[in-house]
Amino acid sequence: MHDDITLAAAGTGAQVLGTLGTGGIALALATTLVLGTRDKSEHGLNKGQAVTCGLAAGTTFTAAGHIWEMPNDLTLGALHALKIGEGSGPLGDVQPGAVALVLVLIAYLVRLKPRAAGVNGLAMATVFANAGGGWAIVAAGIGDFFTGLAS
Repeated sequence: MHDDITLAAAGTGAQVLGTLGTGGIALALATTLVLGTRDKSEHGLNKGQAVTCGLAAGTTFTAAGHIWEMPNDLTLGALHALKIGEGSGPLGDVQPGAVALVLVLIAYLVRLKPRAAGVNGLAMATVFANAGGGWAIVAAGIGDFFTGLAS
């Protein structure tokens, strides 16, 4: 039954917005993130909105592929360089779930400007997807919603 609701919501979005494509949704979210976090933005995003937009953009970027995968690739490269999930990194045995938790703590405990919060959200998308468990469910749910709008 949940799948029926998701498909209905995606179909409704497509009827209202027309066909956008996954790259189009990625473009819209990237535009929102960049313009909404400018100091001179007329309707700027606050920190929480920027984190959420970054997380949504990151999950959609991965689905869109091509050049949109660059933030995902950069985050994965940093995790690989630090040997996260390998048990032998410079920080010891740090798993992706711990990094996901740290990113959430940074988002809510550090006074970030909206642009930095949005970048944190982009990193969250990649880390959540790789952490598995509830983290991956959150990333997949957000990604499914926005890619559903693409059709």
